[in-house]
Amino acid sequence: AEEAERLRLEEEEKARLEAEEAKRLSLEEEENARLEAEEAERLRLEEEEKARLEAEEKTRLEAEEAERLRLEEEEKARLEAEEAERRLRLEEEEKARLEAEEKARLEAEEAERLRLEEEEKARVEAEETARLGAEEAERLKLEREEQARLVAEEKFRLEAEEKARLEAEEAERLRLEEEERLRKEEEERLRLEAEEKARLEAEEKARLEAEEKARLEAEENARLEAEERARLEAEEKARLEAEAIQRIAVEKARMEAEEAERLQMEENRLKEEEERILMMQRKEQEERLRREEDERQAREAFEQEEEAEAERKAAEKEAAREEAQRKLDEDTARARAEEEAALRKQKDIHNRNQELAEKEFRAAKAAEVQAEQSVQESKSDRELEIANRMRDGALVRAQRATINKDLADATVTRDVKKLKPMISKAEKKRVNGTENYLLQAKKLYEQLQAATQLQGATFDRRIADIESAIHAIKKGGFETLLAVELLEAQVLLKKLKRIQKAALEVAKLSQQTIAIMKSYNKPPDVVTQVMRSVFLLLGNKSSELQTWPDILIQLNKIGKINTKRRIQCCVPEDIDYSAAQKVELILCKYDEELVFDTTQALGVFYNWAECIADERLALPVKITEKNKSSGLFGAARPPPLQEGGIVASGTPPTKKKKFKPPPDTAGSKGKKEGKKKKKSAVAANGSISQSNLPPPPKFLFNGDR
Repeated sequence: AEEAERLRLEEEEKARLEAEEAKRLSLEEEENARLEAEEAERLRLEEEEKARLEAEEKTRLEAEEAERLRLEEEEKARLEAEEAERRLRLEEEEKARLEAEEKARLEAEEAERLRLEEEEKARVEAEETARLGAEEAERLKLEREEQARLVAEEKFRLEAEEKARLEAEEAERLRLEEEERLRKEEEERLRLEAEEKARLEAEEKARLEAEEKARLEAEENARLEAEERARLEAEEKARLEAEAIQRIAVEKARMEAEEAERLQMEENRLKEEEERILMMQRKEQEERLRREEDERQAREAFEQEEEAEAERKAAEKEAAREEAQRKLDEDTARARAEEEAALRKQKDIHNRNQELAEKEFRAAKAAEVQAEQSVQESKSDRELEIANRMRDGALVRAQRATINKDLADATVTRDVKKLKPMISKAEKKRVNGTENYLLQAKKLYEQLQAATQLQGATFDRRIADIESAIHAIKKGGFETLLAVELLEAQVLLKKLKRIQKAALEVAKLSQQTIAIMKSYNKPPDVVTQVMRSVFLLLGNKSSELQTWPDILIQLNKIGKINTKRRIQCCVPEDIDYSAAQKVELILCKYDEELVFDTTQALGVFYNWAECIADERLALPVKITEKNKSSGLFGAARPPPLQEGGIVASGTPPTKKKKFKPPPDTAGSKGKKEGKKKKKSAVAANGSISQSNLPPPPKFLFNGDR
């Protein structure tokens, strides 16, 4: 009976323990189901919140677009209303003025009619009252006439004042129009006086030349007359002496006189011919001077037209740059708003996750304490086993809650140095229930790494690195969270590609192509101006580029200061703003097709100069030393930081390379010496080693060295 009783008690105890175990298992299943339901509810709430925020954002954008359109319509309607109101006001003023004039005229006529009626009435009343008494009638008549006169005078005074005011306004308007007309006539008169002065100066110059010519002719005629007079006197003296000495010599003298006369006539004819030739030469010279003056004036007019056209094109380019900058500012503001909204949303989600993880952690710790207390309070082995199992479950839940809490805390801090070890720890333990927190932490870590990579690429100014960073951001789906950085990187990439293309086109030019341009003795004006623009951008002064030989001196330089190398190393930030403006005005005078038709090399230099000048003018007028770059479009590479994270200044972190000491073995030393000998032998055979080459520009590294 005692054995049976013991067995019965054992069975009852066993049943009780099994019931308790089943109850505990059911409670655990209920707890798991509750936690899963809470997780599903949290995810559902997150999806609903996300959908709500997206709907609100979409509604806000639509409302903003509608508000913008409404404001534009209102502005347009306001302008139209103001224009209509202005036209209506002018029409009403004109109508009022006409009505006032018509009213004044009618009032004057009415006053005249009333005056006549009053006079007629007075006359009738005078005749009527003459019978009653001449003195009384005369008094009444005088009073009425005086009253009528005063009324008429008051009306006439008011009409005269209104008319005087209108006449004064009209006179003021006519005075202003007359002043404007006189000013224009004065300008026209001054212009005509200048032209008349120039004409009079030309006539005075012609008159002086004619007087000088007449003076020279008079002097020549006086000289000839004196010579003729002396000759005649000599002939007369010779004749008299001949007649006195010997009459036989008369015939001979006559013949000599005839011969002398013939010679004199021939001499006069030759002189007249010379004078005619001189006159023709003077006329030809005057005609040539006149043609040169006309050509000079035509050339000056053409140059003025060219300068005006160049200024117009430069103004259009400046307006296009301002419009592009305005659009970029708008896009940046829009991207910044989207980025801030996305970051706020992300931080809200992270904060909610942190709160949930904190609640879960506190509950798990409380369960762990309760399970530990149950273990301490258990009396039998069965109770101890059950309590140990409950404690193990509580420890697992506490471990999961701890990992979730650590991941949530690291996510809220947005610190790469905290995220990376937490992610590694969670992946190493692989505890169930931490997948969502681990996924969010990984996503944030990838986002921060992508931002760091993009900042490093923009600081390095390497096209391949920037493209890779942009691809990583798009692949990770961080376009909204890094909208501003992505937009700035895309703008920078576009500029880098444009300048790289122009610089590489210059680098591809062969010496034969450039030699064609160098072979000019007197090059066309487009060649001189384009090459002067290139060297102005490279930093030469205008005084060094006055003539084509001066430009050839710069173009023929070799070594580290040769033109191609200077172009490869040129960056827009190092160019003076006034030089870029001057270059743009020069280049706007010429069409690209005309430049390429001259020589291919000139067209390539033209494209590079236009590109660099345009990029410089898109930058601020004054660039501080802090903003100047040692590479293309950016500051020099900043000092390295400790591993992890984006600092507040935006400086990208860099990883420290571990220093590996070289092994001190005889074999390695022998191998190095053998390699050195091999390299020196190759260099001695005439091949060029990489160490002898100058380093290429930083931005020409397109990812591959």
